Amino acid sequence: MKDVIRVAMIQPKPYPTFDDPRNLAHALIMLEKCRGEQLDVVCYPEYFPYQGDSELAAAARQYGTYIIAGLVEAEGDKLYNTATLFDRKGRILGRQRKRNIGVMERDRLGISPGDGVFRAFPTDFGKIGMPVCIDLWGQPEAARQLTDQNADIIFNISLFPVLRGHWKRAALVRAFDNFMPIVGVNTADYNALVQGRRIHQHGGHSFALHPPKLLDRHDFNRWFRSLDHVDEWVQTELSELEQIHIAEISLSSARQFRREFWSRLGFQRN
Repeated sequence: MKDVIRVAMIQPKPYPTFDDPRNLAHALIMLEKCRGEQLDVVCYPEYFPYQGDSELAAAARQYGTYIIAGLVEAEGDKLYNTATLFDRKGRILGRQRKRNIGVMERDRLGISPGDGVFRAFPTDFGKIGMPVCIDLWGQPEAARQLTDQNADIIFNISLFPVLRGHWKRAALVRAFDNFMPIVGVNTADYNALVQGRRIHQHGGHSFALHPPKLLDRHDFNRWFRSLDHVDEWVQTELSELEQIHIAEISLSSARQFRREFWSRLGFQRN
């Protein structure tokens, strides 16, 4: 398994309506700009591009990368807001349905809540979790479930009509609790149109964060004795504009020192 993975954080400015088919075309155009980057994961935000299973599967095969996309899944008469994971061969490896559904999603988009079971999906570089938006940063359960399944990294696709300013702070708490790398991907700042109503989406500030890269037990001990805050865990934070950022995410420290970190702090974890 890789100790460092290359992730394309795609922070797009969507068209105003969530289900506008031009969002899929825009997603693929932005992906084309990543050609040649030898990526392990491409991550889009929540509700983007909303649709396009077959097109995204083809893109995953073409670029040889895992893709996480914000899609709406239909099952029977219900709709679910999902993080959908495609593997490097274009197969759907898994979907994570959002559990905590906001009033706009419930009343205006007809979204139903998921079952609250959070799954770590195996890849060729390790296990990943994909709790959607507030499922990660609003409550501790998703990150705890994923860590208990030995997830190596969490991707948090998000969209913010409110509370974006709390997002990074809360994600850092989850990262600290679980000694876990987290990549959060938002849209750029824009105005959505939902049933004729303009709703400002507070965009930007996608981030990549992880514990510092620690070489050995001596390095861990020296770092832990000086531990005063976790601001240094924020490796990348984007602006509010549309952009693509390639981040290199270290997985090694979490794998090697997670249980030692818990033990030093007295955390009672399985």
